[in-house]
This record gives sequence, structure tokens and C-alpha cells, in this order.
Amino acid sequence: MKKLKAVILDEKIDSVVRSLHEEGIVEICDLSEKLENVEWKTLLSPSPSADYVRNVTSLMIKAGRILDMFSSVNKKETSIKDLLNPKPVEKKKVSFKSYEEVINYVEDILSKVSSEVDEPAEKLAELDNKKSKLLQLKEQISYLNGLEFDLKYLGAGPYVFIGTGSVPKEKTAHLKDELEKVADGYVDVFFGSEFEKDKKIRVPLVFITLKEKLEDVLSELRKFEFEKYDISGVEGTPTEALSKIESELKSIDAERNSLIEKLKSLAEKWEKELLAVYELLSIEKARGDAYSQFGKTKRTYYLEAYVPARDAEKAKNIIENSAEGFAFVEISEPDEPEEKIPVLLDNPKPVKPFEMLTEMYALPKYNEVDPTLLLVPGFLLFYGIMLTDAVYGLFLTLIGLFIWKKIGKVNEGASKLGYILTLAGIATIIMGIITGGYLGDFTYEFFGFDITQTPFALVNPLGESFYINSKHALFSLGGISVTNGPMAILVFSIFIGLVHLLVGLCVGFKENISRGNVGDAFINQGIWILLILSIFIGIGLMFAGASSLVAGGIIGIFVLLAILASMYKGYKSGGIMESILGAMDITGFLGNVLSYARLLALCLATGGLAMAVNIMAKLVNESVPIVGIIIAILILIVGHMFNFVMNGLGAFIHSLRLHYVEFFSQFYEGGGRRFNPFKANREYTTTA
Repeated sequence: MKKLKAVILDEKIDSVVRSLHEEGIVEICDLSEKLENVEWKTLLSPSPSADYVRNVTSLMIKAGRILDMFSSVNKKETSIKDLLNPKPVEKKKVSFKSYEEVINYVEDILSKVSSEVDEPAEKLAELDNKKSKLLQLKEQISYLNGLEFDLKYLGAGPYVFIGTGSVPKEKTAHLKDELEKVADGYVDVFFGSEFEKDKKIRVPLVFITLKEKLEDVLSELRKFEFEKYDISGVEGTPTEALSKIESELKSIDAERNSLIEKLKSLAEKWEKELLAVYELLSIEKARGDAYSQFGKTKRTYYLEAYVPARDAEKAKNIIENSAEGFAFVEISEPDEPEEKIPVLLDNPKPVKPFEMLTEMYALPKYNEVDPTLLLVPGFLLFYGIMLTDAVYGLFLTLIGLFIWKKIGKVNEGASKLGYILTLAGIATIIMGIITGGYLGDFTYEFFGFDITQTPFALVNPLGESFYINSKHALFSLGGISVTNGPMAILVFSIFIGLVHLLVGLCVGFKENISRGNVGDAFINQGIWILLILSIFIGIGLMFAGASSLVAGGIIGIFVLLAILASMYKGYKSGGIMESILGAMDITGFLGNVLSYARLLALCLATGGLAMAVNIMAKLVNESVPIVGIIIAILILIVGHMFNFVMNGLGAFIHSLRLHYVEFFSQFYEGGGRRFNPFKANREYTTTA
């Protein structure tokens, strides 16, 4: 990563910002904190956002409001077919050289849209408001059962007031008497038929009183949980009023439907254009807001940015060309602490999708090794061993290809995941062929053909094979003969684990040496590298004919050396007690190695569960007449689907676990900050 510093004439800053934003190769630094320093204050003042941002924001609000209205009247249903095979958005080609051109273009589009949309939209809002009021009125009138009177009399007259509402049924007993007391007898109350509301029985009522007694009457009514109905401007009995309201609602609905159809057609005509317009405004706003991260003099702007080393000269040329020579650009090494410098992963194209697995753990710190390339072979190998079934691998490959090629064409994350699953599926097919796994022992259970006893399968994970059996041991060493698949896979898993740890330790050793930490390199990685090498040498000597005593002696010497080095490391960090505890590091190392035995465990789990499914299906087929074959097929489909999903997920998680816990701990810490380029996000527009 390089640091870019530039001084640009104010007349050219818009062109420079636009060019950098389109290219998306720099991360602009926010100078506001630096400009609070007294020394910097004498040279620069903070720069506000560009003047045009306010205008752009106003246009965004207008465009957003119309888009929201289009969405409300033209709701699009997404089918499963659309989800599984999404169509890429057709992008609008644009070419603007300044913000003035963008704003003029947007204002022209919005003017055209408004001339067609505003009137029906306002009318629709008016009808919605009227409908809402009518529905409320309808609800209140519908409660007045048994009170057949002309509603036009409700409200205040010259001397009396007539009101209506409802009270809970249990409150009606003494209501009339209490009202007569507070109104000195100048009140009358009529009850209607009870009704249910909010799970309570209520009774409608109409009261008549003198206007001068109204406040006292209302005050007393509130003590009886009175709910007042605001019914005004209505004539006729409740029945007649309800009929009239129903008629009005039908008329409104008809007019609304007509307006909605008109707005739908306008949405079809303008929505894509408006989405492009909104995106253009969002891009201009991002550019205008970027000014607030710069420093400023009377005639110049000063900016700083991070740029990947490979793009440093390109960024410099972009600024100088955009400013037509009225700019000074300097490229240098970053002068901030490493934790503030962003990190950009840069792997070859075939490896790049696996960066998401590294990011799931943590981005590397600045100047820390990127483990992605080291992760790929181990992840695929471990996944293949754990799932180890050729048919499951074929399913996974097909699913991965579908996600990669279909969903991935509009979603970068899906594209990466599909790519990884495809390769994991291919690795599983290879390991399935090696172990003779085709839906477990399906061929043996239903056709009597045990492929693991033929030359077509190298290893049988659940027992002996054509090549490895009690008569033909894979090898014998130290009195132990490897005569079956489980033992062979266990030995292979431990060997792979040792190699995997050795690679991680060597990387950590190199990293420490490159930073000048020679002592740490030897104590943290060197002693364990020597121990692993001594194990390989000792076993190699036994294969060459040396006695187990010699091999054990060599390994024992390095085990002792590792324990002493660990105790010394503990003593340096915490004294005698830490030194004693440091001796236990050897058990941690042993635990790391044995952790790779999970390769065998998941391999056996996949094969064992597949075998159980096959046996159950066969038993059902043989013991249940006629429909047995149908039930057996269902058991096979559901059982193998379950085994495929569960062990597929298990293989994914445990393969990552071996890398995150055992492998990364030898050399990797992580915790870096992601490089966040200043880049125009274009989904609906393109400049190409």
C-alpha cells in the first residue's frame, strides 16, 4: 500500500474527484482530525462538502418519493424461478463531464415525470384520505344498532347538544341516574343494541342535554369509560347512512383502481429511468461529500489517499491528467501506524474466491502474510476426505455450478460460494472414487457388487479392501500392521496433519525471521519444526530397517528439547510457575496433531450413515409387499439427502476449523482494516 498526497487547483478538483471515483483505486483519507493540529491549521482549513450537494439531496428526495409511490402501486412478486435464475439489470449508458450536466439531466427527467405523474398521484392520495375517513365513519355508525334516528341532528343546536358513543355493558345500570344528577334533570339517554369490540361487550347510546350542561355531562360520561363517536355531515338513519357510505366507497375504489392502473403504466415507463437517475444523484452526492475530507487553501485543495502499490503510478497519472497539469502529486510509503493502514487482498484469479474464507476469520494485518493461497489445497483435500462419496460430490458440484453460473451472475458473494462448492464437489468426487463411496455401499446392498473388494477402490473406510486387508497389509512398522481402511485413513490423517502444521510453522518461522525476531522464531516455531522433522526421520529410519529404539531415541531427544524450550519460554514470561506450565505445551502440540483424526471420524460418519440408510431401505423393500419399494425409494431419497446436507455442512465447518484453529495459530493473527476504495457503485448505469 502507498500513500498518495496531492495539491490541486480548485478549478480542477471536480474533474479529479470524478476521475478517481470512476476508477475506484484509492481510499481517500479523512483529514479533519489532522487539520486540528496547530501546525496544519496554519497551512490548511477544513473543506466543507461541495456546494451542489444540497441541490443533489433535494433532487434525491423528489426522485425517491416518486420511486416509493411506484413501488406501492406496482408491487412486483418475486417467483422462485426469478430467485434461482435472476436476470442481470439492463444498465443505462451515461456520459457526463461535470455535476452541472448531471443535475441538468436529472431536472429534465424529473420535470417530464412530474408532468405525467403528479396529478394522478395527488388524486390518489386525496382518494386514500377520503376512503380512510369514510371507513372510520362507517365503523362508528355500524355500532349504533337499535338507534334508528336521523344522524343529521347529531351535534350542537341553538340550545341543546345531541351526542353519541358507547360504554361498556356493565356500566349502563346507573349511568342515566348519574347523568340526571349532574345535569339537574336536563338530560336524556337512549341505549341501542349491544355489540362486541376488542373482546368487550359495549352498548351504543345517544344523549341529549342543554348546551350549558354539556361539559358536566361529558365529564360524568368519561367516568363510565365513554367512547365518543365523531359523526358529522351525515343524514338519514344509521342503516341509510351505511348504505350511502358503501356506495361512496365503491365509487372511490373504482376511481382508485383506474388511477392505480394509470400509475402502473407510468411506472413501467419511467421506473428504470428514475432508478438510473437516483443512482446518478447518489454518485454525485458521494463525490460532493468527499470534499469534506480534504484540506483547503484559498485556491487549492489538498488530499491524501491510500492506493495499492500496483496502482500508485496510475492514480498519479489520473490526477495529473484530470487537473491538466495544475496539480502536484507525491507517492510515498504510509507514515501512519500499521493498524491504520488498510489491507487489500491480492490473489490470483483462481484463488480469489477463497478470500471470503480468510475474511470469515479476519483480514490479515498490514504486512502480515495473506493465508488464502495456503488455505486452498488443505481446505479442498480435507473437505473431500470428510464427505468422501462420489455421488454426493457430483450433487455438490452441480449445486455449486448452478449457484456460480446462475445466481452468481448478479451476486458476487454467490459467485464466490458457488465456485468454492464446485471445487469442493470435485475434490469429493475424487476421494469418493478412491474410497469406493457411491451412496455408501448402495451397489453392494441392492446389486451384490462390493466395489471396495475390486481394484476400482483403493481404500475401504469401513473395513478391508482389495488392496488393504489382513493378507496384504499396507505396511508394518514397530509391530503394528495397517490392514484395513480405517487404520490407513487414520495414519494418513495424522501424516497430513503433521505436514499441515509443518507448513504453518515454517511460514510463522519465516515471518518472525523477516521481522528480526530470531529468538521468537526458534522458541515459537523452530523447536516444533525440529520435532516434526525428527518424527519423519525416525519413522523413515524404521522403514529403512533401523530398530524402533534408535527411532524412538531420535524423536525422544527432540521431544525433550521442545519441553525445555517451552519451559524457558514460560520462565522468561512469568518465572518458575510459568516455566512448569510451559512444559505442558507438548500436550497442546499433541492435541493439535490428533485434531486431524477428525478427518477419519467424518469420513466414517458419512459412510456409516449412508450404509444405515441403504440397509433400512433394503429391509423395508424385502419385508413390505407391493408398496415396500415405494417406501424404500423414499427412505433412500430422504436419508441420503439428510446425510449429504448434514455431513456436507460438517465437512465445511470442520475443514475450516482445522485451518482457523490448528493451522492459523502457527503464524497468523489477523485484525487488519479492509481497503475501502472511493468508487462509484453502479447497478443501473454504466460509463462503458
